[in-house]
Amino acid sequence: MRWLLLAVSFLFIALTPYEYGKLPKVKVLVVYRENLGDLWKFLVEGGDYKVVDLRVGEAFISTELQAKLKDWVNSGGGTVVYMGADDKTDSAIIFFNEEDIEYARLNRWVPVVLRRPKMVDHPLLKGVTKVKLYLHRIPDIKNMQGKTPLLETPDGKVVALAMDYGKGRVVILPTGPLFPPYPVEEYDNQRFFINIYQWLAHNSVPE
Repeated sequence: MRWLLLAVSFLFIALTPYEYGKLPKVKVLVVYRENLGDLWKFLVEGGDYKVVDLRVGEAFISTELQAKLKDWVNSGGGTVVYMGADDKTDSAIIFFNEEDIEYARLNRWVPVVLRRPKMVDHPLLKGVTKVKLYLHRIPDIKNMQGKTPLLETPDGKVVALAMDYGKGRVVILPTGPLFPPYPVEEYDNQRFFINIYQWLAHNSVPE
C-alpha cells in the first residue's frame, strides 16, 4: 500500500495533463512518518511549499508540530488531511474535535463511488460528479458548522469536506488510495485532485 501511495504522491505533484497545462504549478509537501523532519524544517525555516498533504496520523506528530501546522494554515497555508482507519493514520483530527467524527467500520477495503452532494456549489466540485475511492471506515461527521460537504456515500454520509481556517484552507478526505486506476472518463478522480491542490494554493480552479 505504501509504495502505491508514494508513487501517487509524485504523480500528483507533477500532474499537468495537456488540457490543464497552463495551470499554475503547485509545490506540495507530501508528509509520511519517514519525512516528518521535512515538515518541521519547512514550518520553522520556511520554504516555497503552498500545500501540505499530511498522510501521517496525529499520533506520530508532536503537539508542538501540530500547533505550528495550524499556525501556518491559519496564516494562509493550505493542507489536505485524512479521516483514517485508526488513530495512527488519522490526520484530520488535528482540525476536528474528537466528538465531531464517528466511524462505521467496514470488514475490508471497499471501493465506493462517492457523489457530489445536491445543492452544493463549490470551486472544488467544478467538473466533478463522482469519485471512486477505497474506504476502510466511513466517517460520520457530527458537526458540519463552517464546513462545506464535497463528497458523500450513496446513503448520504458526508466523507469529504472543505473549510476555511483563518486565512488558510483545509480539505478533509477519507482514507484510502487517493488515485485508483479507474478510467478518467468514468470517474472524476483526476479532476478532483487538480481542483484540490489549486484551491488550497489560493489559485483559481479551472472551468
